[in-house]
Amino acid sequence: MLDLHCHILPGVDDGPATVDEALAVARFAVADGITHVVATPHCHRHIRMLRESVLPHVRRFNAVLADADVRLTVLPGSEIQVFDSRLYRREFDAGLYCHLGDGSSFTLLEFAWDARRYPPDVPELIGWLLGRGMTPIIAHPERYKFFRDDPARLEAIADAGACFQVTVDSLLGNHGEMPAAFGAEIVARYPDVVLATDAHRPTRCSGLSAGYRWVRERFGERRERDLLDRSERILKAIASEADQASRGA
Repeated sequence: MLDLHCHILPGVDDGPATVDEALAVARFAVADGITHVVATPHCHRHIRMLRESVLPHVRRFNAVLADADVRLTVLPGSEIQVFDSRLYRREFDAGLYCHLGDGSSFTLLEFAWDARRYPPDVPELIGWLLGRGMTPIIAHPERYKFFRDDPARLEAIADAGACFQVTVDSLLGNHGEMPAAFGAEIVARYPDVVLATDAHRPTRCSGLSAGYRWVRERFGERRERDLLDRSERILKAIASEADQASRGA
């Protein structure tokens, strides 16, 4: 299984503070059946984990995992906050960002929690990215109150071609009533959904299997299989790109 949104790198953002904590998250992931994790440290106004910083951290942590005999593959990535679409486009074209697998097929985007910082041209930005061969995956839309209060915003970016990443802890109610209810609505309404942990530390990590079980119990085995298959397709694409990037390094 692939976990495409995970703050597993130690000491870089608000994820694990120490290597031991990061190893605890990794061991939990392996026990849950996860084989690949995309390290997605924050890239926003306050924590700017750009590609040149992410890649060495991922290499070092994979070496730590090998030394500890933890059978988990960590791929590079980042959780990029879009608060100014023009700035995002400039930095994208400059190659500053680390997309999923350090590739050019999928990228993970988030927004500020304050609706006043939500760019009005996000649907146009989605189209711009798709035109460059990059599929944007929107991190934890179920946790944004402004999407729940204004469903047309979410509908617009879905129509533009974005995928939605729903967090397992939201579905399980660990982020409160609103993300739980809205997360269920997103899984029910929108076809292009993937599950991820958005794990930050050992105490904030429920794994993926509980999320797929939740989907199966509420929406049936066909919907569970659909989400698993989509995740596998993403893994195939980004693992191949990560391998090509590492060979060219």
